[in-house]
Amino acid sequence: MDHLLGKLAKLPLVNGDFDYHLTRAAMVIVFLVFGCQKWFDYEAHALIPFISHGPLIFWLYPLFGVRGAAYFLGSAEWLFGSLLLLGFWNRKAALLGSLGSCATYVATVTIIPFFPDAWAAPAGGFPAATLPFLFLMKDVVLLAASVYLLKHDILRAAAGERTVRTDMVRREAMMR
Repeated sequence: MDHLLGKLAKLPLVNGDFDYHLTRAAMVIVFLVFGCQKWFDYEAHALIPFISHGPLIFWLYPLFGVRGAAYFLGSAEWLFGSLLLLGFWNRKAALLGSLGSCATYVATVTIIPFFPDAWAAPAGGFPAATLPFLFLMKDVVLLAASVYLLKHDILRAAAGERTVRTDMVRREAMMR
């Protein structure tokens, strides 16, 4: 087992940034696909039970209406997905994208405790859940991925700022 662990520890997958880049790419795809969904009338109406019971997003319907709320969410998802995509090249865009992603999934995860009839009574209730409720459970993992990206984006942006400041100090010292 030690020999296998030694071999596995040398893989680029373990030593490089593959996990970070894979997570970022997956989140870009998720935001692209879910953002596209919001432009269809069917999806706008399918969101009603979710948005209506969301303690952080309930205000979307009174402000925008059913279609407007869906357009707002779709636009926000495309914005955050675009920022995450730009984050491959720009650390500040990465940070904004991961912050937006965290906000998105905090807003959806907080629906979970307020979703009506979440437990399937015909199956005995908890832990047997209904499908609309189970749809929200994926957001727990997406929130974790967002927090992972946020942590690394903060560290990368901070390291980039230190590098810029260090370079400026070096240039100033060379000019003297």
